[in-house]
Amino acid sequence: MIDHLLGRPSPSWKRFQVFLVSFVWFLYLHKADSRGPKFCRNLNEKLCRFTPFQLIAGTLTVLYMLKNADRMIGLGAPEPLSRLYSRNFYRATWILTALDAGFWTAMSIRPKFLRDIMSIVFSIYYLIFADQADEKARRIRATITVECLRVSWEKTLNPILRAAIKLLSPRVTICQKKILIPRPKNNPHGSQPVVGYIYYDGTQESFENSDKLILDFPGGGFITMPPPCHEDYLCHWAKKTHVPILSIDYAKAPEFPYPYALEECFDVYQSIMESNGEAIGMSGWTNKDGSKRKQIKIVMVGDSAGGNIVTSVMFKILESPTPLPHPNALILIYPCLNFDITCWMSPSQLSVIRAESTPSIHGLLESKDHLRHKSPLAVVPDIKKKRRWSRGFSGSREDEKTVEERVKYIDGRDMTQHLNERNSRPIIGTRLAMTSRMSYFNDRILNPDLMRAMAILYLGPNNCPDFTSDYLLSPIVGPDELLAQFPKVYLMCGEKDPLVDDTVVFAGRIREAKMRKKQNSAKFGENLRMSSVDKSDDTDDWVEVKILQGISHAFLQMLALLPESSGAVRIIARWLSQSLEKAPDSKVENERIAHDDEEGLMFSSRPSTINDITKTQRNGRRNISPLEISHHPSTSPKSSIHVSHSLSDITENSHKLSSPMHTSTSEVVLSPVNERECVLWEQQNILNEDQILKRRRDTLISHLKEGTAVTSQENTETKK
Repeated sequence: MIDHLLGRPSPSWKRFQVFLVSFVWFLYLHKADSRGPKFCRNLNEKLCRFTPFQLIAGTLTVLYMLKNADRMIGLGAPEPLSRLYSRNFYRATWILTALDAGFWTAMSIRPKFLRDIMSIVFSIYYLIFADQADEKARRIRATITVECLRVSWEKTLNPILRAAIKLLSPRVTICQKKILIPRPKNNPHGSQPVVGYIYYDGTQESFENSDKLILDFPGGGFITMPPPCHEDYLCHWAKKTHVPILSIDYAKAPEFPYPYALEECFDVYQSIMESNGEAIGMSGWTNKDGSKRKQIKIVMVGDSAGGNIVTSVMFKILESPTPLPHPNALILIYPCLNFDITCWMSPSQLSVIRAESTPSIHGLLESKDHLRHKSPLAVVPDIKKKRRWSRGFSGSREDEKTVEERVKYIDGRDMTQHLNERNSRPIIGTRLAMTSRMSYFNDRILNPDLMRAMAILYLGPNNCPDFTSDYLLSPIVGPDELLAQFPKVYLMCGEKDPLVDDTVVFAGRIREAKMRKKQNSAKFGENLRMSSVDKSDDTDDWVEVKILQGISHAFLQMLALLPESSGAVRIIARWLSQSLEKAPDSKVENERIAHDDEEGLMFSSRPSTINDITKTQRNGRRNISPLEISHHPSTSPKSSIHVSHSLSDITENSHKLSSPMHTSTSEVVLSPVNERECVLWEQQNILNEDQILKRRRDTLISHLKEGTAVTSQENTETKK
């Protein structure tokens, strides 16, 4: 109270208040009558029959009840994130928040060994008092510092936590081998070597003779988290792929602002390709016997900030004056693709979101429809209040109305007389919609305060860039000419991640750019480095996106806390293995679906039908061109957005299914009982997939052309 009276709340004044109040009470207990004031003496006589323990325990219980009286009578404020995440993810964030609060509390303690111990002690305290941990995290994130960011995100370097992580991580023969990678000759970016860490489950000799490499750019907001902070999932990848992994410890901001880290990572790629791996200890262009070696294959992978660097390095590879071999694939996990932190989505972005998501990710579209909720900031479905004995405390039925139900006047019309027209309006497209970066502003992992801080620190003292055109900083605005030359791109993101919109939009832009290039090749006869035009359904090989339901950012750092993370790590390992193969055959495809059950995740997709598109046009949305159909989920089921469900969720609903496989015209859900049934199901249903999809695409285009012609004719008659 004292700091508020002075008009300047601060930790020092709060500390002074605690000491002052404690001193006054101890002084009173020392000087005053031991029986207490006069009005308490009669009460003391009645309480004499209780023991001191009973008095203390009873007093604490009464104080606890008084503190939570509003919750006892149903007047407490609801938890805004109670239904946003899955149970497993919310539980993991509770532990991470307690660790953050504990490490921040102990960060000023010296010496280091005592700080490491007290960090764990304070974290245990905050695990018990979760509300205090949330409050401390909220206050520190409001004015986050570089040191606070690094203490929070590098907590896995604590020797106690590190020992626990090593017990759970698989052991590989080459782990965290630190090397210095030389820069290319005549390099304009300097000659300072770049630090890298090698993870490989094999002998030194097999490493030198390997013709494959996984090049990892780890995330950390461009500010923190060297490769040892990512060691747990890197060891899993090395164990499962049996391919060397080189994780780059690029220079961090604010000491080395943009574009220093990007130039380092590009130089690493160039040095490896020009030396054919000799720069990192491989055999190079010749074997020991003098025979010539083939060009090594590389897959680039990055999470969060690392995903930004992966895409930017790919742009620099395409624009390099010295031709460089392209990587086999790019793997982006919850990538940071846009530094233009705007609040509102543009109509073009909304159209891509609708085409990529409808109706595969209902939750993503629902989060954009702000008027269908009671609160314009809600991103989860509303729930009806239980009105039993608390009817008198809960208010009237007026508070159950959504924002849309409250609207009475739109465009000169009285909506109370046009209820049917209100219900026929589109979900999104004509309404104001927030980006996911603002929709999930209460995210427990990545909130707007952290995103603004990271952007400011990464850009540093450079001139303000043009976010709408600088695609090396914001890859989401990359030109179509470069996006069309990208190799196969895999993307994975959480459904509730603030960066999920950027992930979906970027996937749609790549697919659209490649489709344009393919159509131009068919028209003008240009040579493209992709499938022939006759095989129109090879668009499936361009982009693959998987969305994890009920999960937000940084799930790769939660292997010990989040069961879904283990499945995601194994799926990424399978992507890595497939990308480094020459040509995946049908056996690999069968194994991919057969192992979905093993990964602990279930993927389902809902390809749209002609009825869906007809309904879309009826609802007043813009006409969809054949170009959009080409990257719509209906024509690219393999490259469409997949929503992952936990196996526990599938098991709970398994009794509702009459058979292990349930298919319909609007929904296809794969729920295998065992691997054999999965393989048999694929052999029976996906043998003629190319022909089926081609016929479906031709039918869709013909129906749309007919629908467009009819619509144009009706508009002409209306004008007349």
